[in-house]
Amino acid sequence: MQLSITRPSTPDEALALLRGARSELGTPISDLVVTDAHITKAFANRNRRPEWVWTAHRAGRTAGRVAGWGAPANDQPWILDFFDLGAEPDRVEIMSALLRRAAADLHAGGLEQVELNLFPPAGWRDDPPPGLDDLLAAAKAAGFEILVTRRRFRWTPAAGVPSVRDGLRFEPVSGPDDPALADAYRRTFEGSLDAHTQRSLRTRDATELAAEELTDMMNYAGPADGWRVAYDGSGGLVGLVTGDPGVKVFTGYVGVVPEQRGHGYARELLAWMTRWQAEQGAEKVVGETDDANVPMAKAFEAVGFVQESARIDLVSG
Repeated sequence: MQLSITRPSTPDEALALLRGARSELGTPISDLVVTDAHITKAFANRNRRPEWVWTAHRAGRTAGRVAGWGAPANDQPWILDFFDLGAEPDRVEIMSALLRRAAADLHAGGLEQVELNLFPPAGWRDDPPPGLDDLLAAAKAAGFEILVTRRRFRWTPAAGVPSVRDGLRFEPVSGPDDPALADAYRRTFEGSLDAHTQRSLRTRDATELAAEELTDMMNYAGPADGWRVAYDGSGGLVGLVTGDPGVKVFTGYVGVVPEQRGHGYARELLAWMTRWQAEQGAEKVVGETDDANVPMAKAFEAVGFVQESARIDLVSG
């Protein structure tokens, strides 16, 4: 294949190697990830690092690129989400080599599970975009398998600010280590339809997992100003909801404890958060759920969210 794979040593070198990349998945998030503005900001914020970048070269030209994304304080990325297949005739083999190298380096650095996130359009099964089949083939050849497929939803003010049912009490929390929040989050793990949670609980203690994930959640749904634990009229715990303030924001987590499921509370938790985010000036709110989590998808739709894209999560290790 006469191919060399390199990793940059500085942010400037990484930026130079990644600029000009092209996404072939055709969704807002996949197109955003490869823009100069995104990667420049991501390196400045340490969400991307030189050591999380792999580029393939042949005969003096760039033949493919892969990069990871993570929290500023973490030593390893959460996911690999930046993919440029390039234009070489054997680009599937090149991308497979890049992914094998990236996975090997991350495993050697102590990351137990390497995850890829792809963001194709909602109808990808019936009408796959250019590049999706090649990316999936490359990932499979590199030892990755699909963990779960997901739906990504979007709310904008045009949908209207949702109402919230009377009778629920939404209590603020002091932060990710608030005991009431941690207990509520841990309790939502029971019977969870979330594939990542199910996989993690096979080898992790629920209390430790809850603490770790709530701390990580601060990086994409914090600060905790709007995080709430909810109770019903009799004082019984209903669940929790997290999200961040701003113009373009995320619904971090919506969870209902097992004994309260089936009463439409996921819709109320999401509506409260969306309303709060709208009051903070949100012009776009994004949230995701597994395809198998039909109740959560219905909650998104009931609040006025529409599907923006899909997501395919693949794992190695």
